[in-house]
Amino acid sequence: MLPRNMRQDHPAPRTPRPRIHGTRAFTLTELAVVALIIGLLAAIAVPSLKRSVVAARSDAVINDLRVFSGAFLHYMQEKGDWPEDSAPGDYPLGMEQFLRSSAWTKPSAIGGLYNWEPQTMQGGVRVRAAITISSVDPNLVTSDRIQLEDIDRRFDDGNLSTGLFRLGFGLEPLYIIEP
Repeated sequence: MLPRNMRQDHPAPRTPRPRIHGTRAFTLTELAVVALIIGLLAAIAVPSLKRSVVAARSDAVINDLRVFSGAFLHYMQEKGDWPEDSAPGDYPLGMEQFLRSSAWTKPSAIGGLYNWEPQTMQGGVRVRAAITISSVDPNLVTSDRIQLEDIDRRFDDGNLSTGLFRLGFGLEPLYIIEP
């Protein structure tokens, strides 16, 4: 028989692994809390960012329409008539001294190209002078109702069926300069 100190009735106690100082891992709970906080911040920030983008695009379109309508009105006062009709994105003839071509031919902030429409029918109503924003591949006008209503609310009467800014033929945005 073995002496008592050599018997293995009980296994030898394990010695704990030495801990390296300065290193510590995050617990699963801590990581979950961080993920929750990031998710909450994103839920708050994304709608605010969306509203800012909508407002910026609305302001850009409104500014363009004001500049363009002023140029066409100035042309009308000097020449006594409106310029001839033009295709979407094409610079209306005779507008050189009234409007920069680069401003007219670039896509709008909501997609699509500006289109000069004198003597046109829009929604069964004859309009003497209007600007539409037309979808032309690859420049398609947004169909985002929130965006279009924001433009109308900031610029006109808030109703896309009435007023000077409305949806015209093919549901394209229309700004009436002279009804």
